[in-house]
Amino acid sequence: MTKIKIVTDSTVQLTDKEINDLNITIVPLTAMIDNTIYIDGVSITKEEFLTKMNASETLPKTSQPAIGNFIDVYNELGADGSEILSLHLTEGLSGTVQAAHQAAGMTTSKVTVIDSKFIDRALAFQVIAAANLALNGASMEEILSKLTTIRSKSALYICVVNLENLIKGGRIGKTLGRISTFLNMKIMLGMKDGELYPATKGRGMKPMFKYVDHLIEEMQQAKSVVSIGISHIGGLEAIQEAVIDKLKEHFPNAQFLVEYASPSIMTHAGPGAFAIMYEVE
Repeated sequence: MTKIKIVTDSTVQLTDKEINDLNITIVPLTAMIDNTIYIDGVSITKEEFLTKMNASETLPKTSQPAIGNFIDVYNELGADGSEILSLHLTEGLSGTVQAAHQAAGMTTSKVTVIDSKFIDRALAFQVIAAANLALNGASMEEILSKLTTIRSKSALYICVVNLENLIKGGRIGKTLGRISTFLNMKIMLGMKDGELYPATKGRGMKPMFKYVDHLIEEMQQAKSVVSIGISHIGGLEAIQEAVIDKLKEHFPNAQFLVEYASPSIMTHAGPGAFAIMYEVE
């Protein structure tokens, strides 16, 4: 039986134990701050990146992995005849999955590349399932079928509380951005089919926390909430009671992970942002 090995990118939210126990290979993205290039998770930690980002007057620049990096990984993992499943963040936010596709056509190994349609812990839901199935001898067809089901039962929401990075990145016009900042506007974005959309907006955090209550009501309609991920960009204390504690109270049996977001998310969402991701049975 051909062995299947799992590859993903550094925007995924996984614990070191999950990476090691499940034999997952991470291909890192890079980020440049003040003309210095850092390799995500290799030459800089998430906490260090946040500190440097907050101290910089310019917006960091994140870059997808080079095609050559993917080719090197695929060649090495497939040298023993193993098949490779490469799962990545949504194409709606990065060209990473396209770089992986190009590399798959240039490697000597057999590689299947999948756009997860998600990012962060919601990407991890698929990566973990794929790795567990691969370790238990499942076929590529069986794994891909399971991933389709997981995607349909996953959700991601991200709350942007400081619009400065969106303004710097040109995703919000400067005039509108300044007005929104002056009015203390916050935005809750959802993700559907790999694209972000505005779920709600309002002045201050009260409307955001009210939307979290709405999400909890939706989650309670599901048969079972299997896993919940909270990623944050600092300001953890501000969401502890209204978000984290409340989710843990309502879903005590769900696997729970709270961590710093990846540099790619930090760059675009900005300080204070947080994401809620969940998977239902």
